Amino acid sequence: MHPCPANAAASQTPQLQPLQLYRSMLRIRRFEQELHRLVGSGAIGGTTHLCAGQEAVPVGVSALLEPDDLVTSTHRGHGHLLAKGAAADRTLAEFAGRAAGYCRGKGGSQHTAVPEIGHFGSNGITGGGLPIAAGLALAQQLRGTGRVVVAYLGDGAAATGAFHESLNLAALWRLPVVFVLENNGFAMSTPVAAHSACADYTEWASRYRGMATARCDGNQLGAVLAAAAPLLARARAGEGPALLECTTWRHFGHSKSDPCVYRDAADDAAWRQRDPLLLWQAAAELAPAAVAAVAQEVEAEIAAAVRFALAAPPGDRAVALADLDLPAAEPGPAPCRIAAGSSTTVTEALRETLRGELERDPRVLLLGEDLGAYGGAFGVTRGLLQQFGPARVRETPISENGFTGLAVGAAMGGLHPVVELMFGDFVTCCMDALVNHAAKLRYMYAGQVQVPLTVRMPIGRRHGYGATHSQSLEAWFLHVPGLQVVCPANLADAVGLLRTALRTAAPVLFLEPKLLYPARGVMPAADHLVPFGRARIDRDGRDVTLFTYGQCLPLCQAAAAMLAGEGIDAGIVDLRSLAPLDVETCAEVLRTTGRGVVVHEGSAVGGVGDAWIGALLPVVFGWLHAPLCKVAAAHTPMPSSPQLEELVMPDAAAVAAMARALVREY
Repeated sequence: MHPCPANAAASQTPQLQPLQLYRSMLRIRRFEQELHRLVGSGAIGGTTHLCAGQEAVPVGVSALLEPDDLVTSTHRGHGHLLAKGAAADRTLAEFAGRAAGYCRGKGGSQHTAVPEIGHFGSNGITGGGLPIAAGLALAQQLRGTGRVVVAYLGDGAAATGAFHESLNLAALWRLPVVFVLENNGFAMSTPVAAHSACADYTEWASRYRGMATARCDGNQLGAVLAAAAPLLARARAGEGPALLECTTWRHFGHSKSDPCVYRDAADDAAWRQRDPLLLWQAAAELAPAAVAAVAQEVEAEIAAAVRFALAAPPGDRAVALADLDLPAAEPGPAPCRIAAGSSTTVTEALRETLRGELERDPRVLLLGEDLGAYGGAFGVTRGLLQQFGPARVRETPISENGFTGLAVGAAMGGLHPVVELMFGDFVTCCMDALVNHAAKLRYMYAGQVQVPLTVRMPIGRRHGYGATHSQSLEAWFLHVPGLQVVCPANLADAVGLLRTALRTAAPVLFLEPKLLYPARGVMPAADHLVPFGRARIDRDGRDVTLFTYGQCLPLCQAAAAMLAGEGIDAGIVDLRSLAPLDVETCAEVLRTTGRGVVVHEGSAVGGVGDAWIGALLPVVFGWLHAPLCKVAAAHTPMPSSPQLEELVMPDAAAVAAMARALVREY
């Protein structure tokens, strides 16, 4: 009998019974073989990444988990899912694109989640699930659940920034997460020696203070059990994270189109002699009759799963468009130290809004760089660390993708993180976390998870900050379904939109124009909310309407004053919400004036103005007296010289000139 730390408890723990462990591995093997057959024959479309040959790793790890422990997985994650307790029939139905699947066919082979069994999703981005797992672990830690999180990854993921950023955050905060690395020797077709400059991955992981490590033969189930047990126990006891590296071998290629020409035939044959099922059958001294009986049971289960999956109907258009609705914001007042009706700055109002929501809702926490003594790049969070402590106001390393991805996981785990990016330009560092994960997880997982996440992004110019600290990149995100994008132009809307974001179970990009911070205004009521998708009419007009948001509102107000002196009555609509966009209000105003100009600080090419015109033109074309036009920044990086900056940015005179031309020439 192979030594196994759980042998003494095997009689009390069914999942650790040797025959049951064998059955779990065989179940994964036969599932993968049938999936390979179905995909190869065209009965199931798309691609798939099979884990046959690696079964001992997920079975060994899952055998040591409690039912409510959590896992995150990879594109090669079918074994992780089945070992955690997923039903074969609904899993196969998902991969077949059927509505009876766990994610109604919207996740497929690479993106399946079953939160009811603690499986929080496989992930098609290499390394993408690692910060999410760290965030789930942070949620368990702060909520005191006693649960542990397992994050599966392959050797290729260890070369990503997400790997190192996640391990660093997990070690810094002693998170209850165990990273289980399945080292099958190749990242797709690239051998480990060519993509990782380390002797083994425990060498890298051990450099992080407080990170425990272990390495084992991932084809020996007993070795996996022996190595994983102390690491999981340590994490569960609050002693910190760990990395377990398991050497193994996949029987199939990277995906269905991979013939494995890059692998040596002799190596493949040698590894197949060390098949995990054969090794465990010998080590556990399983009786042939018992093995045969288990095989018969598994065959029946897989055959039934195939019949179920292929007979189940695919989803309809309603399924395809489901899980994109915007949850309602929670109403009610929040504590507020600034009296309603009193004058204050936007900086102070934002800080007080954050303070009030931190007091009102224990799920809210702040994450970002230099939030404490420095108070964030623009002073908004000053004093909050002292009041709420480092557990809820967390100063992070300079690792935007890591801590934003962690925030996505924390949101899935029941918290409402508020991420501050020091400058909105740095969103380029965390596009994976926002675009591939925050925006899509609720949809891909068919509404089984929510991602209540707010990302605060200072945007626009600041008189001399230059090309990488002055951008207005909001138009990028209008193309991403699942993200809400809002931008206030005054104090009341800054408070109302931020408070709505913090009470909405959805990912929200909250844009803060830098020049707006010192502006003064009147503090609204403690229950003031501004709904997303609703524009505000700033000024009525009968001749032409200026549509804008953020720091361009003062330009439009100045332009309207100029035009009024010439007898041209210009109205102004403050969009406030860019996604969702209030097409109805914009169209109604254009029905009255028949002329519209959209104004923004971002580039004139492919900006919000283009998206706005594209959304409105089919609706209002028959009412227009003139073409819809835009005034925006020149299509150039922002120069550092304040004088040159002024020359490439829109101004009131340019806005007035465009509006004047529309009125007088059409």
